[in-house]
Amino acid sequence: MILVTGGCGYIGSHCAVELLKNNKDILIIDDLSNSDYQSIRNIKLISNKNVEFIHGDITDIDVLNDCFSQNNIESVFHFAGKKSISESYKDPLSYFSTNVKGTINLIESMQKYDVNNIIFSSSATVYGSDYPLPWKEDLILNMPHNPYAKSKLMSENILKSYLSTNQNFSIGILRYFNPIGFHSSGLLEDKVLGSSNLVPSIISYLLKNIQFLPVYGDNYDTKDGSGVRDYIHIIDLIEGHLKAYEYTKKNKGCFVWNLGSGEGFSVFEIIKKFEELLDMKFDLRVLPRREGDLAEYWADISKANRELNWYPEKDINNMVKNILAFFEIKKENN
Repeated sequence: MILVTGGCGYIGSHCAVELLKNNKDILIIDDLSNSDYQSIRNIKLISNKNVEFIHGDITDIDVLNDCFSQNNIESVFHFAGKKSISESYKDPLSYFSTNVKGTINLIESMQKYDVNNIIFSSSATVYGSDYPLPWKEDLILNMPHNPYAKSKLMSENILKSYLSTNQNFSIGILRYFNPIGFHSSGLLEDKVLGSSNLVPSIISYLLKNIQFLPVYGDNYDTKDGSGVRDYIHIIDLIEGHLKAYEYTKKNKGCFVWNLGSGEGFSVFEIIKKFEELLDMKFDLRVLPRREGDLAEYWADISKANRELNWYPEKDINNMVKNILAFFEIKKENN
């Protein structure tokens, strides 16, 4: 059985569905702070399979120990954690508590119950802003500036440190760039619409939940002044998880892979693609930059290509079309 922490959230729920599709038995633990029971119902509906679920918090070691003692867990996919850069500046202690202490608790329980395989959800933010592009996994990293990124890099280092005491341990660290898109059913992760990130904001704007589309900064040192990001479709991202899992089952040690498209697109370029497909102009409002946002970044994905035989299949046009299909489903249900 595979334990999926944070399995009701955006990335976790998509991964849960794909694991079930691949005939894996899973157990989800989630505190539902960024999701609800509907996520579990939708995972069951899409997969047509039963899903074991524990409503619990990974910062509670007793909950985790009960989870491991009562179930035959052989691997962990660790998604649980807080994930907003701007929020982490306002409440850094909660980020270190959930993301770092939660990971320590998880390792302690895995050690206690002899579970030696973990796929860890990390972030491209661990690279900070001091390195030439594209970012590669073998960079020697300084501690990044924002608390969210710090919590992810600290968790990575804790996992690597534990490996020195347990040679049977196998770790896959996946550094995400910008996952977008949705499962074809349109049923996974309604909560994403509350985010201030670009794609959720576009969907909220199209649904008329907001009156204008916010653009956070147009004076970056980039090709058009807006922030440049590396976008990857959620299904391609999850395929990377499954390939990392198979790799770490066969190889002991700690392995780090970037999961992105390997290309950078600006905010204005993404907006233009939506406008072209919809044949409409968006009402844009340029707002101040958000604290912690970088001007531009994208991934070097050659290591994942080489070691995992993983290649993202969906280009930016496919991603935008998928998001618009999700929007149509949302519009019909509104």
